[in-house]
Amino acid sequence: MSVDPPPPIGVGSRLGHFTITGVLGAGGMGEVFAAEDTRLNRQVALKVVRREVADDPVRRARLVREATAVARLNHPHIVTVHSLEEFDGVLFIAMERIDGVTLAEALPENGFPLERVMSLAIQLADALAAAHALGIVHRDLKPANIMISRDGVLKVLDFGLSRLAVDPDRHMGSIETLTVDGSVTGTVPYMSPEQIEGEEADQRSDLFSMGIVLFELATGRRPFNGKTTLATLTAIVKDPPADASLVNPGVPRELARVIDRCLVKERTKRMQAAVDLRAQLEDLSRLFESRNWVSLPAPGTRFHEKPAPGFFRRFATPLVMAAVVLSAAGAAATWSAARWARAPLQDGRVVRFVVNLPADSAIVAEFNPHIALSPDGSELAITPLPGPLLVRRLDALDNRPLSAADAPGFRFWGAPLFSPNGSSIAFIEGNSTYSAVRPFYTASLSGGAPLKLADYDAFHRGDWSDDGWIYWTDRYPGAIVRMPAGGGEVQPVTALNAQAGERSHRFASVLPDNRGLVYTVGYDGIGSYDDARIDLWDLKTKTHKTLVAGGTAAAYAGGYLVYARAGKLLAVPFDARRQEVTGQPFEALDGVLTSGNTGAAEFSLSRHGDLAYVPGTATGGHRTLVWVDRTGKATPLPLPSASYLYPRLSPDGRSIAVEIEGPNHDLYVYDLARAILTKITTDGQSHDPVWAPDSKRLAFRSWVAGGMTMWMMPADRSAPPSRLDPSGTRQSPVSFSPDGRFLSFDQKDRQTGDDAWVLPLEAGAKPTAIAQSRFGEGSAKFSPDGRWLAYASTESGKAQVYVQPFPGPGPKLQVSRDGGFDPVWRRSGGELYYRSDNKMMSVSISTSPRLEASAPKVLWEAEYSDGAASSCGMPGVSSSNYDVTADGQRFLMVRDDDANVAGTRVVVVLNWIEELQQRARVAAAPVRTAAR
Repeated sequence: MSVDPPPPIGVGSRLGHFTITGVLGAGGMGEVFAAEDTRLNRQVALKVVRREVADDPVRRARLVREATAVARLNHPHIVTVHSLEEFDGVLFIAMERIDGVTLAEALPENGFPLERVMSLAIQLADALAAAHALGIVHRDLKPANIMISRDGVLKVLDFGLSRLAVDPDRHMGSIETLTVDGSVTGTVPYMSPEQIEGEEADQRSDLFSMGIVLFELATGRRPFNGKTTLATLTAIVKDPPADASLVNPGVPRELARVIDRCLVKERTKRMQAAVDLRAQLEDLSRLFESRNWVSLPAPGTRFHEKPAPGFFRRFATPLVMAAVVLSAAGAAATWSAARWARAPLQDGRVVRFVVNLPADSAIVAEFNPHIALSPDGSELAITPLPGPLLVRRLDALDNRPLSAADAPGFRFWGAPLFSPNGSSIAFIEGNSTYSAVRPFYTASLSGGAPLKLADYDAFHRGDWSDDGWIYWTDRYPGAIVRMPAGGGEVQPVTALNAQAGERSHRFASVLPDNRGLVYTVGYDGIGSYDDARIDLWDLKTKTHKTLVAGGTAAAYAGGYLVYARAGKLLAVPFDARRQEVTGQPFEALDGVLTSGNTGAAEFSLSRHGDLAYVPGTATGGHRTLVWVDRTGKATPLPLPSASYLYPRLSPDGRSIAVEIEGPNHDLYVYDLARAILTKITTDGQSHDPVWAPDSKRLAFRSWVAGGMTMWMMPADRSAPPSRLDPSGTRQSPVSFSPDGRFLSFDQKDRQTGDDAWVLPLEAGAKPTAIAQSRFGEGSAKFSPDGRWLAYASTESGKAQVYVQPFPGPGPKLQVSRDGGFDPVWRRSGGELYYRSDNKMMSVSISTSPRLEASAPKVLWEAEYSDGAASSCGMPGVSSSNYDVTADGQRFLMVRDDDANVAGTRVVVVLNWIEELQQRARVAAAPVRTAAR
């Protein structure tokens, strides 16, 4: 039985939901067409697979397997594979369409200028590193498989797909098979020696091909040229490559040596990893840009770059000199991995210096660290509030913002993390509690748009491993997860032991050889992360054990685990191979900014044992509940200091409900007459209490169902909590109407941000938005008669307080003048309060028969917490961190002694490992007593 071939494909043809609009070219796998995806309204490229490949079960299965793997690649310099599809017997791959030309078409006769060579080379190495991290080998890297977009961005085509056109039973012994482009795993002028000899290509084969491409970029010629195919093959296998700096005198010797390392015949002696190549190219590019570099001549040639006057005298730091020494040593030494690129100072010196933050910015202890050293210790990333992300080369004199995080409207909050080779950085935008949008990004330090890896629910920074995984915590309660550094599926790693009361695994740090992780464990019963555990997770056996009881944020350096506790850095000897603690902890450094509430510690270690830290103290647990009268006189309540948040007076005036935050967030009720504080939730995930009008019930938000949902429970704990609005998420209760029929709440939306809503409390009722726009709105409070709502909005450009009728419609009146948030009504009526910076403001207000308000006046000015130092709430339009008695005579405030604990500088200690080892020797020395 014969099968009719499919009709020819031409302009106007349709393949499913794709319409062919043009012909782009042809290759070993088949023809490539321009097409329109009519389903998603986008332009794509369709690579139609040759019929003999599609009909061969073995090659077809291989195609499906490899195309599935390649589709995981999500990288700015790799063309995206959208799908593998079949229509009317035609098998094809739908891919991203690039508006540009191939590198082969763009290549000038004598090669590109040096700056362009470096830019393209770094982009290409970055693409290879991302693919290799996922185990994907290109096998046919050549200029025809590299696109240059109209805006100059490099994109690599056909990752891992070249061998799909090969007959699996074809032997590579005949020269004829080698002359056909695409009929073997490679194209002759760009093949590695092992491919020519019939061996399987691996990552190092791609690096050989890249060396040929780099040579061509720099000179316009290939390093191996023969008059015939056989002569070219022989040259690749036997002949030394030409010297790029001799072919083109404008090519620096430093770059020529890097190309030579890629073109070593024996792959075990060749450049071993694309991440190493990427790092070396980046280092060279920085040297070339600075013009402070010396190009060593090839034998018999002259310097082609004149050294600057007094060059060797004028290097500002040991780091720059180290870079030049490494560069000059090039051909005689084996380059190490990128994260080991700078050796420690050989004379044992410990060098300290300070990096100051920009004016009007600071670092506060909150969910995540705000600093990170690159693995080789040459760069420092800082994320001060209010941003942006700053990168400081330690041989430079100033900070520079990361371009990907410096766009208007970009809200940056922390968790910087360098890639193993230091060329990219991961970071988050937003915050898990108060942000509607919470993306996790990576971006290249050399520029370009950030790559979104994932969205998070509650983020805690982890680590970026040498084998291409990023480890982190994505929710609360939550354990460690990981994902490929180029993007992909988020995979679980550790598992919470709920029976043991574990709430959170956070701050994962990868051990040497990627064998295991150390991480912080928060669990039930502890009041501070100073009392958390540090556990180890073996990535091979999937088992765990406790290493340290009492500490947080551990990292490995030079035979020690360094971790934080109570504003200090402690260290304990640690055998990374056996994964065992081998000694007793000792104090390594005093005075580091840390958070007992979240476990975040503001320090970072390089792989050589350099240290960066923010000087400061331990924060958390230092808040006091205070009565403040209308003149500003303060009287503390008879309660011990704790991390109090959201104090709420009951309508009957007998009790205070308050949250105490930390490793566990729970609600407490304080009986004012008996002076007894009672814990009323025990799940460790309850926040933001709001009294019902009967003073018998409390609404609150909780993470027990994930994502901040609203609940209600009796204040006497006579019944378990029940969920309000089962379909909602990212919600916080704010205020009950006086009749108890409605509950106002804040809700976060990805499109509109903070919004104010009202939920009817009758069965089956749906919530209604009362203030929802592109501006921030929230903290809507019912007036004593229930006919009006006061709330805050940023519609004027800054937070102001407004009053509007409920349920509406009707007029909206702005009552604040110079900014305002956190409105609260006097329960007896006649007055509305709000905060404006540190001022408590008052507005006389009448709601009947119509709304009338006086000019605002200042009652008192003093520094009380607005929630800025909390780990589950922030100031602004959607919080209220105080309350007022029914008669308006006393204000219940939170005095936070940690509020002004902030860092304005970062201390960098090069070769800190020497100091750590000295402290270890002192700690281990026997105690001597005087003889009697």
